[in-house]
Amino acid sequence: MKTSKLFLMSALISALLASFQVSAADTERKTTSINDKVPTPDQVADAMFPKEIRDLKAECAAAEKAGMRCQSRIPKSSLDSVLVTFPRGSAALTGEAKEFLDAVGKALQARESLWTSLRIEGHTDVTGSPAVNEKLSKERADVVKSYLVKNFALKNVETVGRSSEQPKDTADPTSAANRRIEFVPEW
Repeated sequence: MKTSKLFLMSALISALLASFQVSAADTERKTTSINDKVPTPDQVADAMFPKEIRDLKAECAAAEKAGMRCQSRIPKSSLDSVLVTFPRGSAALTGEAKEFLDAVGKALQARESLWTSLRIEGHTDVTGSPAVNEKLSKERADVVKSYLVKNFALKNVETVGRSSEQPKDTADPTSAANRRIEFVPEW
């Protein structure tokens, strides 16, 4: 009887720790920004799928294959850029944004085996009401998704509107840098 109680307690603690690790990994994010030029697809892929995270994932896969449990915290990776920004109050893509999205689409196609889904997060600055910003941030993410799906036939893409809750430029909440898109691959 005592052994079965210990076993149940051990299983419960293991499950709690595993769920904590998953939620911690979800909140930790290694974000790479590309802001100075239109990048090559390889630069985008290196930003979205950083080598150190690829190496951690490979180590965990090897450990699990050997019957051991991976103890590493693997952060999510994401890419953001001020090259995919929007005029205030708009969800229209600029020519510069389309060039950047072409590099993103090519990078995702080339690394299709690395990712299972992609979350596109739209952001706004603080100008406007919370309800307007919520709707606008989602529209921005949806426009980017439509472009990538139409031009690169990407699948498993979801969108989220983050409104103005995660500004990139906290010193200037009305900055154009806050009216942006962030790409978060699930891999």
